[in-house]
Amino acid sequence: KDTIANDPLYRKLRAIITPETSVLDVGAGTGRFTLALAPQAKHITAVEPNASMLDLLRQDAQEQRLSNISYLQNTWQDTPADLSADIVICSHVLYPLRDIVPFLSKLQAATRQACYIYMRATPIDALTAPFWQHFHRDERCLPPSYIHALDVLYEMDIYANVEMVHLPPSLRYPSVDVAVSEMMEQLILPGDEKTRDELRDLLTGWLVEQDDVLVPPSQNMVCAIMYWTSF
Repeated sequence: KDTIANDPLYRKLRAIITPETSVLDVGAGTGRFTLALAPQAKHITAVEPNASMLDLLRQDAQEQRLSNISYLQNTWQDTPADLSADIVICSHVLYPLRDIVPFLSKLQAATRQACYIYMRATPIDALTAPFWQHFHRDERCLPPSYIHALDVLYEMDIYANVEMVHLPPSLRYPSVDVAVSEMMEQLILPGDEKTRDELRDLLTGWLVEQDDVLVPPSQNMVCAIMYWTSF
């Protein structure tokens, strides 16, 4: 099952973070990595522009009695220039950015020891591309993958290590009804019953049951951990 304990990046970070290590989680979301790493780190700074996600992170941290986390509600681009940490994490953040050079430059400047970037090699939208084609009669433009970021890093004279890892499918639904509702939004479909019923029929024949949830009939998602040191 998809738990943080089984995540390849978490296992890699857990092996190097000590009670003397400071961590910067850029695009922390609801705290998947921040909450898991806080118990063994000296301090973690969570940067997240979405107020609702940051509130959830803060609530979970309070419930877990974690007092070594700082919270910054801001985009990475607008955070203070002097913000830094021993270890910098950036997990699944880069996809929508038009110009990632300033973003990556700031990650590099903030890194005192090592920086870790997590990105997909196989876009989630690639799994649902046939449904997009079916309803929109057009091919969907897929978001960039790790290879695009790796090329930019190379052009910036940052020669990152790359480790390819396999993760459980990220599209997981407790029921067909939930799958239909979420997919209607992801595929930008009209909310009429005809479209909903048509999508339900397609998903019923496509999704398979795995560990008591419904998932796409595909192999695990392939992701890349890109990392480099700044010694």
